[in-house]
Amino acid sequence: MIGPEILDALLEAGASAEAIVAAVKAAAGTEAKRREERRARDAERQRRRRSRNRPSRAVTPSHADAGVTPRDPAPPNENISNPPPPRSSGEDLTPELEARIVATWNETAAKAGAARSLGLDGPRRIALQRRLREHGPERVLEAIRNLAATPFHCGRNKSDWRATLGWLLGNGEAFQRMLELSPAEDAQPPPMTAEQRAASAERSAALLEKMGRADEAAEMRRTAEKLRRAIEDQIHPAGDE
Repeated sequence: MIGPEILDALLEAGASAEAIVAAVKAAAGTEAKRREERRARDAERQRRRRSRNRPSRAVTPSHADAGVTPRDPAPPNENISNPPPPRSSGEDLTPELEARIVATWNETAAKAGAARSLGLDGPRRIALQRRLREHGPERVLEAIRNLAATPFHCGRNKSDWRATLGWLLGNGEAFQRMLELSPAEDAQPPPMTAEQRAASAERSAALLEKMGRADEAAEMRRTAEKLRRAIEDQIHPAGDE
């Protein structure tokens, strides 16, 4: 449409009423043509988008009867021919299930020597939801029980490293390895030697000191000293010359 400023300019130029009407009609026609072109372009884009998203169709019997050479059949849609296993949603992680998983960890893995879990924070909860979608709750519990039967993950290693529940849930490869283990029923890790207990107490004391928990560190050092004295008494019993 012609704007007010153009109409004012035509009037100031002394244009006749017929000329102004003709100019308005011409402008209206041009605008209508532009709208029609935009609609045609939008329709073409929609047609192309639908064509890209339209699934391949198999050749119908009528085409074969008419002697038309059929095209090679489209490759099967993997999502249809090989549907994935059912996947749980995040809503499947109920407070009851979360508490059961944490309790199972503390009653099995933590008792065997792994780090105790105080619960799940946001990142660990997200990792647990991922494992639940991939394997389901029973397999998550199975991985925890299998880890409890592996001495290495329960502190029986050179660095005294202990697995945490967050480490197991957040490490997909490690989780899969735990599922692939086949520990014997009622398998228990070997007990720590007196030397290992003393060394562990000393490391714990050093860690507590770094955390500023001096009283607990002192108590842990006294425990380590008692263990060291017990070792010495076994090596050199009282009365030996």
